[in-house]
Amino acid sequence: MIILIIDGMGSSYINPAAPPQALNGEPIRTANIPELQSMISEGLLIPNVAVPTPKTGPAHSVIITGYSRAEQEMVEFPGATIYDILGGEGFLSIALMHKGDFSQLRSEQDIGLFSESNSITEPSIKIQINNDLASAGLINELEYWEHKLPDYLEGTGGLESYVAYEAWELDASQDIVSFMAQEHPDTRYIFTINVGMVDSAGHYRGVEGYLGSIEGFDKSLKPLYAAARDSNTAFVITADHGMAFKSADSPRGGHASDDYYCDEAITVPLIIFSPNVEPGEMDQEFGQEVVVPTLLSIMDIPNCPKYTDGEAIPVKDYANLWITSNTRTDVEILQGTEIISSGVGDNSYIFAGLKPKGNYIVKVSNGDETNEHAVDLDIDRLVRFETSASAVEDKEWDIESWRKPVASVMIFLVIIVGVLVIIRIKD
Repeated sequence: MIILIIDGMGSSYINPAAPPQALNGEPIRTANIPELQSMISEGLLIPNVAVPTPKTGPAHSVIITGYSRAEQEMVEFPGATIYDILGGEGFLSIALMHKGDFSQLRSEQDIGLFSESNSITEPSIKIQINNDLASAGLINELEYWEHKLPDYLEGTGGLESYVAYEAWELDASQDIVSFMAQEHPDTRYIFTINVGMVDSAGHYRGVEGYLGSIEGFDKSLKPLYAAARDSNTAFVITADHGMAFKSADSPRGGHASDDYYCDEAITVPLIIFSPNVEPGEMDQEFGQEVVVPTLLSIMDIPNCPKYTDGEAIPVKDYANLWITSNTRTDVEILQGTEIISSGVGDNSYIFAGLKPKGNYIVKVSNGDETNEHAVDLDIDRLVRFETSASAVEDKEWDIESWRKPVASVMIFLVIIVGVLVIIRIKD
């Protein structure tokens, strides 16, 4: 899984269908981004994601915890982030970040490249290794890119230097994704990338500098996208917050203060590329807290961070149903009167690849009692039965019940109007 955070990229600046306005009502053009627009046709665009707090630290905290009121301090709480969940599943956490790399987030990574300074004239990039999980080869790759930024910036100035910095980040990211595919094809990982120059340009180079930095990022994006696609790795693009300008020719922009609070500052895109996600566009409005549960759903991971208050967006072309009980039971899954799958003699089951947006009946029996429970399977869900079959809880992924070891899991592929083929993603 790759999550690319374009710091400060508001949704309206890349969406010709809903172009931005300055705070005084003047129209602002959208960025010319042919590569990203071409990519979007192959993925799922969710253009209306509302940011609870349009500041870099809190917004990154919301993205990685799934909690709408998250602050940086929460990130270090046990079980609070997507990295905690994926670490428990054997994932490696890698990061390459220009901004949003506060200490708590850095500590969540196994290895990463971070910027000690936001300066473009005197940049300082350092590698941080928090444990011994990263291979020597991966360390060498990051060390190589740690020293390459000056080569990209040499001879540049003004907006050109911002674009060069972006090119370095995206080239390094593409190289790391390709390295993992070639040298560690069986290693599951989450790679968090923050491209920070869009935000910097918005603050210091005005409207045209801001749009120019988005256009510069677009020119360097295709190789990273191709590396993700070719390695069958899910790829997600979003932003921490947007950017607002007081006029169409304003020399500076903002997003964090009340003076700049508007749709352009608080609405960001979520763009998803994954074999199990149907391409298209979803016009509904969502909160930024949905990002983590949606990513985990894409990866078929049955947990969410401890404080998550977001719910996964139903983006997959199938849904999973988990059944658990603290006693051994027999289970039948019915649609109407038809039994479409079943299992016997266990207390934990996965029924994978069910047709989404369908109504199902879960019937359980422990030998003495039989109980039925209706499930509207719009997203991945868990149905938990207590010792008494009359006590049933229907919910999304439940972290606590699935954190403990599971004795055995039975996976059933369901036949619904022919054969449903499930594509296994390499996360």
